[in-house]
Amino acid sequence: MTKIEIICGFLESGKTTLIQKILEQEYCKEYRRIVILQCEEGLTEFRASAMANKDVVLAQIEQPEKIRKRLFSKMKEELDPDLILIEYNGTWPIEQLLRVRLPADYRIDRILFCAEASTFPLYMKNTGSMMLNQLSNADAVFFNRCGGDTDALKATVKSCNRTAELCFTEAAAEQYAARVLKPEEVRKENSLRKKKQIGTAAALVALYFLAIHFFLNAPPYIKSINMIFIGILMQAVPFLLVGSFVSGLLQVFVSDDTLVRMFTGHKWLGYPLAVVSGFFFPICDCGIVPIASRLTQKGVPLSKAMVFMLAAPAMNPITILSTIYAFPGQPQYALYRVLLGTVVALLAGLVLNLTHVRTEDVFLSSSAACSCSAATVNVQGSGAAAKAESVLLISGQEFFTMGKYIVAGAFVCAVLQQVVPVSYFSNTGSRIILPLLLMLLAAFFMSVCSTSNAFIGRSFLNIFPMAAVMGFIVMGPMLDLSNLLMLGSNFKKSFIVRLACTLLTIAYPVFLLFSVFLIGGK
Repeated sequence: MTKIEIICGFLESGKTTLIQKILEQEYCKEYRRIVILQCEEGLTEFRASAMANKDVVLAQIEQPEKIRKRLFSKMKEELDPDLILIEYNGTWPIEQLLRVRLPADYRIDRILFCAEASTFPLYMKNTGSMMLNQLSNADAVFFNRCGGDTDALKATVKSCNRTAELCFTEAAAEQYAARVLKPEEVRKENSLRKKKQIGTAAALVALYFLAIHFFLNAPPYIKSINMIFIGILMQAVPFLLVGSFVSGLLQVFVSDDTLVRMFTGHKWLGYPLAVVSGFFFPICDCGIVPIASRLTQKGVPLSKAMVFMLAAPAMNPITILSTIYAFPGQPQYALYRVLLGTVVALLAGLVLNLTHVRTEDVFLSSSAACSCSAATVNVQGSGAAAKAESVLLISGQEFFTMGKYIVAGAFVCAVLQQVVPVSYFSNTGSRIILPLLLMLLAAFFMSVCSTSNAFIGRSFLNIFPMAAVMGFIVMGPMLDLSNLLMLGSNFKKSFIVRLACTLLTIAYPVFLLFSVFLIGGK
């Protein structure tokens, strides 16, 4: 098996130095032949005299189009290395390399990202998705010349890559490289991985048979929870899938500049356009957050961008269809959702405008792009096949990202229907105030996607009054935990808290008045 290690990062980030230090280690002698593919010519040169392994071949790659299957096949025939170190160009999309069909016994092992600590925040701010493209795919991040507090660097990396291992010293980087490349350590890791895989497989088989036995002999209330849970999922998942696919189409074929021109081209129609545009850009709320952040950074007034972000989930045509489907024969629920979502979004935008909140006062000084799939998947080339592949990649990432929230929300809903009696809120004093508070809290922590939360909301009708359920459906995509965490990668915490308090202050009286309207209409 030939291991391929990718060392990426911008120019002068320390890639060549890292490779040189690796080649100077004694464990490199155990490799029969090492090939270095250098995709950019840096300021530092390799020193062959200091390398522990004398059978090292250096090859230059000047164009990303040359990185293809033929390159590795030819390398196997002529050089037959057992270790390949690729010094990857910081401006090339990493997918160009990851999509190459490698020979059967070639395997990309790790992606190591190098960065200069002092210039990293500036590059993240000014290069957009270029650096993020490589950083979000990295297995480890090595910071060079790092001194002082590292919390800001950690927060920036974790906002777009939660699993990468961080190294802030040369010693830590060398230890990580030894763990990855030292043959003895690799053999131990492979052996441990196989044991874990066998153990996991055995545990899953055991759990499978235990689950079958449990459900066949489960009490009636357990079977009822299971049926409700499966029913909610079967209805919600198709709409989540459609919403993710439409989101992928829009993120590939509609540019941010188009949205910016739309919001700033009409001074007096900006707010109504921000509301209505959600119908023409049917992106799930998890995709709206990074788009709203990018629009604000590109010059759209903060209040208009926030109206767009808050109203879009309610105006989403897929959301409207799913609400109609979730409440069969009751189209008024979809109408209520659109109207209430519009009112809350416009009021929130009006408050932000009247309080003169400035964009430069709410953005983090070293804000990074969101980790949403829109930022981490680049369109390769201009052909239809390349764009179709990007659409599918984005759709898949959004579907699986939001899928876990749907599963959790459906399960909690199914359990609540069994454990909370319908008469619990029948007392006059708690007819709407307490149920509305509980539904807003449930919406916040469940973080269910806007294209499918109507199905969970409908299930709560057996427990909570209609106005409280509408609060769950409308406010969930506006004020949930996942969206606030995504906002935290670009906006200051003080602004996020302010926005959340503003929404809560607006939502409570709006839905109380809506409850009065429902009672008066009976």
